[in-house]
Amino acid sequence: MDKLINKLKTDTNNLSDIIYRYKYINNTKICIIYSDSLSSSDKISDFIIESLDKIDIRYKKDVDIYSIIKNDIENFKVQELTTYQDMCYYINSGFTIIIFEDNKILALETKKNLSRSITNPLTENSYRGPMDCFIEEIQTNIGLIKRRIKDNNLWIKEYKIGTYTQTKTNLIYINNLVEESFIKLVDSKLSNINIKGIVTIGSIKNLIQKENKTIFPTIITTERPDLVVTALLKGKVVIMCDNDPFALILPSTLNDFFITTEDNFSKSINVSFTRIIRYLAFFISLLTPALYIAITTYNQEIIPTELMINIASQRESVPFSAFIEAAIMIFAFEILRESDLKIPSFASSAISIVGALILGEAAVNAGIVSPIMIIVIAITAISSLTFTEPEIINGLRWYRLFFMIGATILGLYGTVIAFILFIIRLSSINSFTEPYLVPFAPTNIQKLKNSIIKFPIKNKEVKNEKTTYSN
Repeated sequence: MDKLINKLKTDTNNLSDIIYRYKYINNTKICIIYSDSLSSSDKISDFIIESLDKIDIRYKKDVDIYSIIKNDIENFKVQELTTYQDMCYYINSGFTIIIFEDNKILALETKKNLSRSITNPLTENSYRGPMDCFIEEIQTNIGLIKRRIKDNNLWIKEYKIGTYTQTKTNLIYINNLVEESFIKLVDSKLSNINIKGIVTIGSIKNLIQKENKTIFPTIITTERPDLVVTALLKGKVVIMCDNDPFALILPSTLNDFFITTEDNFSKSINVSFTRIIRYLAFFISLLTPALYIAITTYNQEIIPTELMINIASQRESVPFSAFIEAAIMIFAFEILRESDLKIPSFASSAISIVGALILGEAAVNAGIVSPIMIIVIAITAISSLTFTEPEIINGLRWYRLFFMIGATILGLYGTVIAFILFIIRLSSINSFTEPYLVPFAPTNIQKLKNSIIKFPIKNKEVKNEKTTYSN
């Protein structure tokens, strides 16, 4: 006992946060250890200390105190420990440790409540459906999932990732809906992570998808339990870690980012129309600046003469080419978007609106850009905001520049060539083992029924069919 305690004091540099209390139970010496900042002193006093006092009064003869405490202690979660490393982990996880003279160790859960309560989603607005979201406590998050899926086939595999943080990470899936080979693939990626620590789930996201060298996301990040459950029922897997309110859904294809859980609350014809708008917004955000550059620079003959004269008169005082003009305004908008994300929410909307108005009007009056360019960039920016996933917006940002360069070099021909290369690139991406453009390329008839056009939901018999991911 003394060797373990002295080693712990040495390793923690006699940290004042760790409390040591010696106590005698029926002439047997024990030591109670806990972290003052992680453990609840009320739980320790009301349950552990009070239970030990009762045991001391009840048993007056030579007995096995270890077995008696293990069975009679008023604490539901009791864990036997065998190594010094386990003891340190449980102390730093908010457990109270009891060490006996024969080096037997018990860990009793006395965690202090350090997490916030369940609130509305903060990054993914929900105008219909459930209004709860994940928090930083992983057990609560698991409970939000199990509350919706009441089946023994919901399997959860636990990992501890990070040399120093030992962050609890869970791989969640419905056993009879996912192919075992895919589970082994994800399991190997998680098991092979060897870094100093995991602070956010974003580190895991980057480490497991580093083989997918693409700027478009292949993993969905969400804080909504209903979206996670929907993905699990589709045969996908979910990764969650402690101290982070977001979950990772994989594999995720491009079409998955155009589908929302709110689609289940509307008729199929209305949902189909909404999804068509989302796809149009995607291509408008991608192509509009390039088309403007191509038309005003090379292909003026395809627009009416009156409109061409109007555009030429507006650009008469602009000293820059169409490409430089568009690049300046896009860069200004990106600065506004970043500032909108960083400043406090109570001021962000006002600053972004005022900033956009002042910058736009000042740029036109100064002759830096033309009024038609303000319209083009505004349409582009508004179209990109139809997506809640930041990685989609970032991907559009880079490919938008690629299309603008193609339009600057060869006009509409350059735009078409850039578009062909863009489709080829998307077709070559795999989201882990699933093609990124499924269900369009390769064509999957069953998944096409819930892509751009949503077919009505039909009652059908539930079958234990596993989802197979293959090239």
